Amino acid sequence: MKKKPLISFDYAIKYLLKNKGDHEIIEAFISDLLKVQGYKPVKIIALLDSESNQEDGMCKRSIADLVVEDTDHQKYIVEIERNYKPEFMHKACFNTARLIVDNIAEGVEYSNIVKVFHISLLYFSVGDAPLYHGKTVIEEIESKQRLTFHIEDPETKRVFDTTQIFPEYFFISVPEFNDRIEREIDEWLYLMKHDAVSPNFRSPCMKKVAERLSILQMTPEERNCYVYYQKKLHDEKLELKAALAEGEAKGIAKGIAKGIAKERAENEERIAKERAENEDKIAKERAESEARMAKEKVDIVKELILEEFSLEQISRITKLDLQTIQVLATETLVCKNFHQFAALTLEKEMVTPSSEEQPKKL
Repeated sequence: MKKKPLISFDYAIKYLLKNKGDHEIIEAFISDLLKVQGYKPVKIIALLDSESNQEDGMCKRSIADLVVEDTDHQKYIVEIERNYKPEFMHKACFNTARLIVDNIAEGVEYSNIVKVFHISLLYFSVGDAPLYHGKTVIEEIESKQRLTFHIEDPETKRVFDTTQIFPEYFFISVPEFNDRIEREIDEWLYLMKHDAVSPNFRSPCMKKVAERLSILQMTPEERNCYVYYQKKLHDEKLELKAALAEGEAKGIAKGIAKGIAKERAENEERIAKERAENEDKIAKERAESEARMAKEKVDIVKELILEEFSLEQISRITKLDLQTIQVLATETLVCKNFHQFAALTLEKEMVTPSSEEQPKKL
């Protein structure tokens, strides 16, 4: 494995802030990043001595909390942190709120709140691009017209839009950088991804970066601190991989359970449908059978009537009530008399000759 010539940039930030002569490197990085959103270059004017700057907590908290000032003397707080965990949005929200609360004294007017820029260096893929920016925008609900409200800064007498006081967030997904150098910030993205300066760098700051971040130029004590830092990062990477693997396993199990539940529901639906179809078929067959049996019984009654059985005899044989048998008897006898009358009429017509066939008188 090829040994990297420079220390990682996230560690370098902490390392370089110890020496004021190296602040220009961090200033160049912050300025090139803010430039993407139209802000002016900044200079570091103070380091915030918060708990997040303590060495023991640097792998869990922010890398650096800085107060910077642009060329218009506008002050900002810049927070830089690196993340290996998917809760980076929640952490960014918490840290910016903590910075605002920690840096305004009790009893001081809210107008003294300083805007915060939060920068997260993400060492895992987020989306399909390396650089993301977000901020709060206040709009009228229906027209979507953006609200502006101006007041005067009590110190600088500068008028500014109060809606610009909300924190802004920069999320840098280091693995998503495509190695193409098109803007000043791209050289910093290259440095974060490869722990090396781009061979075709154009920024005059990159030469000093290469010199100051060389591992070979570190003292033994500094190298030991860096090794310890890298070990902590490695442990965090393993934790992230384990969490992702566990989440994937749970997702697979959930998918299997969902598939089984779906198949069970489909089977139950199919069985219910088949049962309903069978019940309809059975009911139809039963109705047809009952109709057939009823017709057969009616035919038997009619035959018994023609055989001159009494109504009581027929009722005992067929188990039908007398009223029903009486109705069938009437129909049967009427039909019988009709057929007999028709037969006699036909016979008479066949026996009696027509007037044309009778012999003529002499």
